[in-house]
Amino acid sequence: MRKVLTAAMAALLATTTLGFAQPVTLKLAHFWPMGAGPHKDFTVNWTDEVTECSGGEITFEFYTAGTQLGNVTKLEDVLRAGLVDIAHGLNHLPRNRFTTATIMDTPLLAKSAYANSMTLWTLFEEGLISKPYDGIKVLALHAHNAGLIHTKEKAVKAPGDLEGMRIRAPSPAAAMMLEELGAVPVGVPPGDTYEVISKGTADGTIFPWEGVAAFKLAEILDHSSDLKLNAASFWFAMNENKYNSLSDSQRKCIGDASGEKLVKQTGAYWDTWDAPGLEQTKAEGSEIFVPDEAQQAAWTEAMQPVIAKYHESLKGAGFDNVEETYARAQELVEKYQAEYEAQ
Repeated sequence: MRKVLTAAMAALLATTTLGFAQPVTLKLAHFWPMGAGPHKDFTVNWTDEVTECSGGEITFEFYTAGTQLGNVTKLEDVLRAGLVDIAHGLNHLPRNRFTTATIMDTPLLAKSAYANSMTLWTLFEEGLISKPYDGIKVLALHAHNAGLIHTKEKAVKAPGDLEGMRIRAPSPAAAMMLEELGAVPVGVPPGDTYEVISKGTADGTIFPWEGVAAFKLAEILDHSSDLKLNAASFWFAMNENKYNSLSDSQRKCIGDASGEKLVKQTGAYWDTWDAPGLEQTKAEGSEIFVPDEAQQAAWTEAMQPVIAKYHESLKGAGFDNVEETYARAQELVEKYQAEYEAQ
């Protein structure tokens, strides 16, 4: 009997090693509505690729905006606790999480989503921002196209226009920028933006065009200022224990669909996701302000003390190599922006 049991266990181990594992359903959580581009394209395309690669061994359950597991402020916690297997969240929520990646939030650093995302991924691969992700399996890091300030009633064209306005801030860096310019940051999750603006709790928000479409904001906004001041960044990761429990072949399917390949795709995704927000804003007849060279220079000057203050705050949060990482990020974003423009 002992020999029979030993042989059975060896056979089971062999099938697992060879990749003939039992089918597995992975729980995947994020904070976007299911109709939004980040779900329809990023999530569904990635999961479809993994399912196809695995021959149907890996399938997925989705937990999105409005579900308990899709709460943007709890995504890292539920992932690390194993309540979900994969999650897609914001680097700065909750505050002081994944602080190193928020170097990308530095005002005026952001360019295209492609350049921003590839910069983040290279910084991660080089070890400059990787430490806070210890204990989870990072599948991708990315960031959106440089954002805009969208407002109701009053337009924002010069730094002084923000004085006294209440603006939904997407990140600590944006909140610091708003405070420096005399505005009042309103700290609410992305999904609450429509409510706070429609009720008058906020006068506007900072979002890429994608957010305007995802959260149906065009119908309540009057002005959009294309100032390219910031970009928020995102993480896409898997519970490390769950990842390690998969067969070799299953892990290979996860890996083949992730990493630099997926990061590069996000650039084109964001361009696609931004288009409806711009179109909806135009259809509503809202003003779209694009600064000329002199007007942009005024914003650049106004941002210098904000940049210094923000980097000091990162140091206070335990980010020791801020200057080195920022200098490298500046080099990389220029390099990848040139690649983007040459495509």
